[in-house]
This record gives sequence, structure tokens and C-alpha cells, in this order.
Amino acid sequence: RASIRRRNLLPKRVGMQVLQQFILHSYPRMSIFGWNTSELAPNLANRITITDVAKRAGVSTATVDRVINRRRPVRPETTEAVEAAARDLGFYATSLIKMRALSRARPLKIGFVLQKHGKSFYRKLGASLETATNSLTEFNASCIIEFVDELSPTEIVEAMRRLSEEVESMAIVALDHPHVVDEVRRLKTAGIPTWALLSGISSPEIAGFIGVDGRKAGRTAAWALERCARRGSAIGIIIGSHRYSGHEDREGGLRSYFRERSAGFELIQSLTYLDDDQGAYESTLELLSSRPDLGGLYVIGGGAGGAVKAFREEGVGNKIALVCHELTGETRNGLIDGIVDLVLDSPVEAIANAAVSLLASPNAKERAETQFAIIPFNIYVSENI
Repeated sequence: RASIRRRNLLPKRVGMQVLQQFILHSYPRMSIFGWNTSELAPNLANRITITDVAKRAGVSTATVDRVINRRRPVRPETTEAVEAAARDLGFYATSLIKMRALSRARPLKIGFVLQKHGKSFYRKLGASLETATNSLTEFNASCIIEFVDELSPTEIVEAMRRLSEEVESMAIVALDHPHVVDEVRRLKTAGIPTWALLSGISSPEIAGFIGVDGRKAGRTAAWALERCARRGSAIGIIIGSHRYSGHEDREGGLRSYFRERSAGFELIQSLTYLDDDQGAYESTLELLSSRPDLGGLYVIGGGAGGAVKAFREEGVGNKIALVCHELTGETRNGLIDGIVDLVLDSPVEAIANAAVSLLASPNAKERAETQFAIIPFNIYVSENI
């Protein structure tokens, strides 16, 4: 009911404003509804407009509109000229312009904790985060990126603490571990909001999540395996780490799909490979040797190149279905050669843009609600790469 009342009030307010403007223009010396139009009309006549600002700045009204409403990029010198003209004339949007100018002048540092610098996926993500930060023309912003090469909660927490000494907000790719959760709580108390990046963190103090929907990705992988694997065969699962909630979500999505479908497949207990190529290679070879009935494999996490290598060596690329994550050089070649059936790819640039937008928001610290930026994943097969 409250929303209905607010919606019904809006036309009345707009109607009264239109009526007031009509009266002021048509009857400049009339007194009606308590408005002394002889006093208000001069103020209306003297009101500064966009045209006045454009003349003072020596630009078009369209350029003034772009500066005020940020419709398109404008050269810095032109922006400064428009802002100066607005300040000199006392234009109604002067306070907004001042706020933006202050935002650009104030140094803003945001931070990111990423995994394994040696992996091309994280190097690409790091480069995309830097590009997205540099494109924030409204802010004097910079980002600091810490890479953690070991899947250790201690290493992650240490990186978070180093960043907290320099940044105003951060996003982390991290294991969902009590040490990490406790550090998120400490940072919030210190006024530094922390977002979970790519994989969620089970903390009530987390500022939000940025990444793909893991459960939906897992169900999509199951959909593909149901259609590509031999009916009645076994489905293998290798997972980077059960401490990544994103990996857990993917496995849960896969298993829930097969439970609902009762498609006659046996889902083997998942093997952990610590999210690297060598671990994925060894885990894949173990499954191939121990399960001659293997009809499909789902690689949850990074390092899928190791699974592709094992399939090549064993010559099973056209006999066992393979679904994995992230379009890398190895998985792309796997698609081309018919070894990989489906790749679920995280759109790195879109994720980076969403992350920087949230962290650099002027009211990032004041937001009480948890913010989610769920980015649709890409689906690649041999025919669309």
C-alpha cells in the first residue's frame, strides 16, 4: 500500500509544478494559492540555464549535457571549462559538479587478492582489473593486486592485511576458511569493505559477491554430460578445492541435475587436485586407470589443461566426454581437436568491470546491504570458438 500511495502522489506533485509554472508565466502579477507571482517570476526569469553555461564555457549545450550527465566521454580540458563556467554562474548542478571534481582529485586505492600468478587466467584477470580501474575518468583511482601462489588461508590473510594498510576497499579470491572469515570481519570493523570475487565467502560481514553462478554452471555441465557421455557409464569429477564455495556450488549443481533426471549414470566421488595443471593431470590419469567404465569427466576449477593432456596421451578424447572451465590455450585446442566437448568460461573483462565499479563507488563504505554482481558465463563448443 505504501508503494501505491507514493506512486499516486507523483502525478499530483508534477501537476502542481506544471500549474505553478503556467501561472508564473501567464499571470506575473497574480496572487493565487499563496504564491506571490510578482516575487517568483523574476527568480524564474533569472534562472541560469544550460545555454548560459555553454556560452560562458564556449561549448555547445550538448557538451554541457554530456559533462553533467556523463552521457559520453569528454576531454578533460573541456570538462574543466564547463565546471568552471557552472561555478561562476551558480548553475543549479554546481554542487554535483563539485562532488565529481572532488572525487577525481581524491586519491582512491582499491585492492584485489588473486590466486597463482603463474596461471594465465589470473594474469588476464589482473590486467583487466587494472584496465577497468584506469578507465574511471571520474576518479583519481588506482588498484593494488596481490597474487597468492599457495592455496593457504594463512597466505590469503597475510595478503589481505598488507592490502588493508593501503586501500579503501578490496575483493578477494579466497578459500572459504574460518581465518579468512575472521579477517573479513576485522576489515569491516576497520571500515574496509571486502567483496568475494569468483568464489563466495560464508561471512555475514562480506560486502558482496562478484562472479558467475556456480550452481547454474554445474547444472549446465551436467546437461552437456548427459547428452555426450555413454548412457549408463560413470561420470568422474575432479575439483580444485572443496574450500572454494564456488567449486562446491558447481559440484552441487551437477549432482542435483542428475538426481532429478535419474539418467542412469553413476557419479563417482570427486577427487581434489588443488587447482593446478599437474594435479588435474594426475587425478585424470587415476580415474582413467581405475574406472574403465568412465564415460564423462567434469573438471571443476582451473588447471583443466592437465586433464586435456591426460586425455591426449591416453587417446580417449573421442570416447569420453570432457567438460571443463575457462577458455585457455589448452582448452581451446582441446575443443578444436575434439577432446573437449564443452567449456564454461568466466567473462574476465565483465567481471573486472563489475568489481571495479562496486569497489570504487563513492558510497561503498556506507552501503549496509550485500551487493551481488552475477555475471553470465560463456559457453564454448568446437563450432563457436
